[in-house]
Amino acid sequence: MNTIKTLILALLITFSSQVSANTDNPVNDLKLVAQQIETLLEHSEIRIYDDLVVTIKLKLNRNNKIIVISNDSNNYEISRFIKTRLNLKSLLIDKTSNYRFYSIPIKFLTTTD
Repeated sequence: MNTIKTLILALLITFSSQVSANTDNPVNDLKLVAQQIETLLEHSEIRIYDDLVVTIKLKLNRNNKIIVISNDSNNYEISRFIKTRLNLKSLLIDKTSNYRFYSIPIKFLTTTD
């Protein structure tokens, strides 16, 4: 009986270490994507009169190219700017990532002269 209990305990320890070793960290994945999106959206020529936050919903295809699904901006110029800067641009991200849909808030600051 003690042998069976010891065997079951050894199996539980083995499986629990396997489960903990295979965890993904989606927060780091999201930070990496957000940093690359920020870089792609730098140096805008659009005049912005008030600070605003635009949430961009996008997905990555199997070649890690961005496809903008939507954004919640009411400003046509900003929406067009986001789509032209991001659509079909490549991201450097781990190809084994299972997180292919993203919702990223981007803050646009007031333009100064």
